[in-house]
Amino acid sequence: MITIDDFVMLGKTVPEPNSDGRVFVCSAGVSETMRSLIRIYPLARYGAPARWSINQVALEVNPKDSRKESFRLAGDRTPEAHEQINNTFRDLGKVPQGKRAALLKRHTVGSIKEANDKKISLAIINPDVLDLTFEFNPESPDSPQQALFDMGARPEAGAKRFAYIPRLRFKDEDGQHHLMLRDWGCFEYMRKHGDDKRSDLAGGLHLHNSRSLLIGNFNRHRNSWLVISVLGGLRQPASLFDEIPENSDHLAAALA
Repeated sequence: MITIDDFVMLGKTVPEPNSDGRVFVCSAGVSETMRSLIRIYPLARYGAPARWSINQVALEVNPKDSRKESFRLAGDRTPEAHEQINNTFRDLGKVPQGKRAALLKRHTVGSIKEANDKKISLAIINPDVLDLTFEFNPESPDSPQQALFDMGARPEAGAKRFAYIPRLRFKDEDGQHHLMLRDWGCFEYMRKHGDDKRSDLAGGLHLHNSRSLLIGNFNRHRNSWLVISVLGGLRQPASLFDEIPENSDHLAAALA
């Protein structure tokens, strides 16, 4: 077990149901003590730290994940205790916006290929030509096909409950990519506002060329990647418009 007092939360993925009825959240952040981006999971659905918060937390190696960046919270792992496990985090403050770029500079790569070559499972990337798209999920209980039938109780968690799954199309130094966007705040926004408002996510995320992406690979498929969160303030803005404060207006709460 190791206790660190400088874990900075950078992103949380949409909660997913486990086979035993619990709901799991995966998170990723950075620690100067560990000199690395690190992944902490599973978290509980409620009470997880906010983005850019600095936390003291006790960690242990996750025995089900051999990626060097992967940890789990030290504590009671029984199903009965799961909903309280996020109390392990102790909030110590927030990283000022002016210090975020320096904090993450060493963890930035030019391409997904570079991340694969370095055999890292988390990275920051500065993409070009960001474009938000949506993949239709016909098996969702909210899809037009399924809505015609009485599906009974609707699932309370998981990306598969949504009729449209967000993706980001972008270019890095090695070429084009089209990755799933698993940011919890995006799905929370769609849950609250419905499919008709999903296109508003692009504006809320400020998808212009000064944005950066926190990406992570899959445990079982190490060369397959997803976007954990969209981050601002890590590189020189392309214009005055790009300096709009991150997560402003109606998406602020969902994307925090």
